Amino acid sequence: MQRPTIPPGDPWTWSAVDTATAVGTGLVSALEVTRSHLERLDAVRPLNAVTRRDDTAALARAARLDADRDEGRPLGPLAGVAVTIKDSVDVAGQSSPNGVAALDERVAERDAPLVEHLQRAGAIVIGRTNAPEFSWRWHTDNPLFGPTANPWSAAHTPGGSSGGGAAAVAAGAGNLAQGSDAGGSLRWPASCCGVSTIRPTQHRVPMHNSTSDAERSPAIDLMAVAGPIGRRVADVALMLEVMAQPSWRDPAHVPAAAPAAPPPGARRLGIPRGPLEVTGPVGEALDVAARRLTAAGWVLVEVDLPPVEEAAQLWAVLLNTDFHHTVRARFWELGSPALRAMLTVLDAVGPATDLDGYLRLLARRATLVRRWQQVLHETVDVVLLPVCREPTWPAGDDATSAQRLSELYRANDPLVAINFLGLPSAAQPVGLFDGMPIGVQLVAARFAEATALAAAADLEAAGPIDHAALWSTPWW
Repeated sequence: MQRPTIPPGDPWTWSAVDTATAVGTGLVSALEVTRSHLERLDAVRPLNAVTRRDDTAALARAARLDADRDEGRPLGPLAGVAVTIKDSVDVAGQSSPNGVAALDERVAERDAPLVEHLQRAGAIVIGRTNAPEFSWRWHTDNPLFGPTANPWSAAHTPGGSSGGGAAAVAAGAGNLAQGSDAGGSLRWPASCCGVSTIRPTQHRVPMHNSTSDAERSPAIDLMAVAGPIGRRVADVALMLEVMAQPSWRDPAHVPAAAPAAPPPGARRLGIPRGPLEVTGPVGEALDVAARRLTAAGWVLVEVDLPPVEEAAQLWAVLLNTDFHHTVRARFWELGSPALRAMLTVLDAVGPATDLDGYLRLLARRATLVRRWQQVLHETVDVVLLPVCREPTWPAGDDATSAQRLSELYRANDPLVAINFLGLPSAAQPVGLFDGMPIGVQLVAARFAEATALAAAADLEAAGPIDHAALWSTPWW
């Protein structure tokens, strides 16, 4: 068996898997690794991806980890790995304002379950990442902390709502980032910033914030998840395995262990029959992904999918109906003009319905999920879809006009449809197009994250994004 060796380069450049191996075997101290990441945070500060940090707590945790190793106590699978936590998720002793100044006073008494799991596994929380107000925008900006920049281009959005986490990982600020996704908020920023992620199956990762005023509403509980963001697929898979551990604090959590590998023979790649309405660069990215996966041994199968557009439309109606009975008034009161514009356009694209319509919508959802499950069990193992019908758009483009925002709702059909269905979907970059990364979606059956990640790993092996080149010519 080959003995582990210290990876080349500064520790902040290492993968999460290599970092955990190096720290766990004593090749390097957790303190040395953590100091390296904190120095990198200083270097990328102008991105405004990480809004708050607690160097003292991070260094103290790293020292405890080194002491545990020296005293012979076992370390977790993320030993010494630097992670960031989204501003909407509780970290004990800090607030979770979610981009809203009025929410920046309540301090969490306890970590959210996923944060507990990460720290128990040896991860070092080095900071909190930026998000739009209430995590409800496809661009990361808010009146409390300001905008986050895309490390590939200051002129382009880093995506949202987990844009801070995706930008941080792409820029080398942390091995991994935690994000969330109710309408594409993991997959869109990952595509914009050229990093890997997976939107897990609904209720795979337990979620709870002690700072919340109320329980999650039905629509959010059906469609919002937390998930991992990383520069390598193997890192994303490892973080998901840790985050998905059970917690009694989430009564909806499904305690299903994350599978380590897809079932044998799961190599059928579904391509939607007929042309997709996408722009040129997105179509090119899809073609590249299909060719690479075919070369890696996947068998292409044309499939007739249940209507993506219908699922996306029902996502808007379900969410908007929920909002009108729960949080819309608060969003409107505390939100900026950009957030109010999102709510106004949501009223137009997904008008709220009455109780009869709401019940019919939920019944239709069950039918669509069953039809997708049939395709993903009987015909193919993974479906290849665009993340968005458009490539990464200019920063703030969603706030230019109601017409443009309506166009972006339509462009994000492939994202929000998967939220409505609750299926797992990996987003994996396939290269640079016009100088900006573009990712694709790899959608799998419920609880088949390992199959989606296997396809993502094959794409990564065929054409990895060169983050080192990005780091060597920083624009900031």
